[in-house]
Order: sequence, then structure tokens, then C-alpha cells
Amino acid sequence: MKLSGRGIVTRLVTLLSLASVYILNPGNATRLIFTILTFAGIYGLSAIGLNVHFGWTGLLNFGHAAFMGMGAYVTLLLIPHAAGREGEVTTSGLPLFLAVIIGIMSASLLGLLLGLPAIRLRGDYLAIVTIAAAEIFRLLVRDLEGLTGGVYGIISYSDSLQKLRPKLIDSLFKDMDISLNQAWVGILAWISIVIVLLMLRRLNNSPWGRALRAVREDEDAVRALGKNAVWLKLQSFMLGAGIGGLSGILLAFNYGSLQANTFVPILTFYIWAIMILGGVGSLSGPVYGAIIFWVIISETDKIAGLIFENANGQQLAGVRFALVGLLIMLLMIFRPSGLLGKKEELLLDVK
Repeated sequence: MKLSGRGIVTRLVTLLSLASVYILNPGNATRLIFTILTFAGIYGLSAIGLNVHFGWTGLLNFGHAAFMGMGAYVTLLLIPHAAGREGEVTTSGLPLFLAVIIGIMSASLLGLLLGLPAIRLRGDYLAIVTIAAAEIFRLLVRDLEGLTGGVYGIISYSDSLQKLRPKLIDSLFKDMDISLNQAWVGILAWISIVIVLLMLRRLNNSPWGRALRAVREDEDAVRALGKNAVWLKLQSFMLGAGIGGLSGILLAFNYGSLQANTFVPILTFYIWAIMILGGVGSLSGPVYGAIIFWVIISETDKIAGLIFENANGQQLAGVRFALVGLLIMLLMIFRPSGLLGKKEELLLDVK
């Protein structure tokens, strides 16, 4: 397939970003690269789901963390785990694959339940409702200690995934300074991205995908043509929520323990930043946006340390986020549509 000039530039920027990690971290570059790619795969997958909401259908969803959390919690509670203050152990459970399917379906169902009363709202009103719903979900998870482990979270569930790790991975990475557990999660994240992108590409070129874009551009015109715009938006909400649920499951397995504060609002804004960096409405844009975002996140720690040598960890974190914001602002000034996006995609009237 012939690459456009924009696609070539995007790939070049991504490769240069990864190359900068090797230059700035000669001692532990391999381990850091694998960490970046793992998080980029998980967050990029989530941004693809958010792109279905906003890039395809024009839905301002600021509660994407709730869908990620629903997928993660349902899956982990259905497999062997330990949870709560006392670390109560549950030794029985469903096979992992079945639990993952149920977790994804649960996230989609949450999208349906949230969408039924809220999807008729537009613009800022939908954004307010979704971010409130995400906070309600987080607080419920925190308070239902008997079910979810509360603030003590869920632990001892990683073996359900790691025992499925092929021995080939152990052979390939045993001499590298990387975590085999994380490498396996990262590989699964990128396999998931490939599968999801192939599925979305077919959907995007189908009459259903064109109907979603029509809803995004002019909902009233879609209704005038006899289409059920509300049902189309609900379908989009469920699809994007399911993809978000899968990314939440992978995020939980990458961490190895799960607490309610994993799914705070800033997680959703990370996903939004990644989607905008990659390009709104672009199928593969969030993937490149995720890699560049995590390179920026990882390398600004060192830059902040060089600027403020005697600063404590909290001060360095503040400087890091200020630098991240500055770099994203500069990119938006010179590439307001993102790396692979189109300018008209950001001119959506969401009133």
C-alpha cells in the first residue's frame, strides 16, 4: 500500500521518538522501550475505542475510564484472585478466555446502560454526564469492599494469564533486562490492536460505518432519511466501550494488582490526548499517538531532573506534566489536526 506524505512523516516522527530513548538511556534502553511499547499498546487500544465514539460518531465521552474499569473488574472477579483487607482468596473461577469475553460484554453493557438516558444529550451535556458516571463507578468500586476489594484492591490474579505464556517468549527474552510478564502483556496488547483495527477497517467501509459518520456530520439529516440516529449512537457507544473494556483488562494484568484509583479521570484525559495527537477519526492514528505520548512521558522525567537538580519527587512530577503539556501544545500549534487526522475532523459542531 502506498504511503502518503503525512503517513511517512508520522512513521518518521515515531521512529525518532523511540530512537531518542536509546540515545538518552544507553544503559537500560531495551527495558524502557519494552515498557513504553506495552503502555502504548494498552493506551492506544483504549484510544481506538474512544475514537469510535468521537472520531466516528461525534460523541463527547469523558468517562472512558469507567468502561476500562468495568472490563477489568468483571474479568478479574471471575478468575482466581485475592481481594480486600484480609486478602481473601478465591481459588475457583472461569477460564480466562471466557472471563475476558464476559468482561468485554460487561463494558459494552455499561455503555448501553449509560447511553440509554444520556445519548440524546449533545456536546457539553454528554461530556458532563459521562465524566460523572465514571466517578460514580470509581466510588462504587471503592466502597463495595466485600465485592471488589475496595481500596485494598485485587491481587494474585496474574498467573491466570502468565501460565498461558508461550515458552518461545521465555526463550527470546530470557537474556534481556525486561520483565517476561510485561512482555507477554505487551505482545497481547499489540495483537489486540491489529485484530481490532482490521475489524474497524471493515466496519468503517460498510454502510453502518458510513451511517455513523453521517450521524457525526448531520444528525438531523440522518433522521430525515429514516435512520434511527439514537440507535446508531448507542451501537457506537457499545462498540467503543467494549474496546475500552479490553484495554482495561490488559492494563490490570500489566500492573499485577488493581485498585479503584487506577481509573481516575486523568486516565480518560490521557486517552483523549493520545487520540488527538494521533489524529481524530484516523484508524491507526491513536497507535502512533500512544507511542509518542509515552516517549514524552518517560523522557520528561529526566529533563525535569536536569532543570531542577534538588527538587523532590512531587515537584519533579509537576514539572514533568508542565513539560508534557508544553510539548503537546507545540504539536497542536504546528499540527492542529494531529499526526494523521484531518483539519475538518476537529471542526465538528457538537452543540
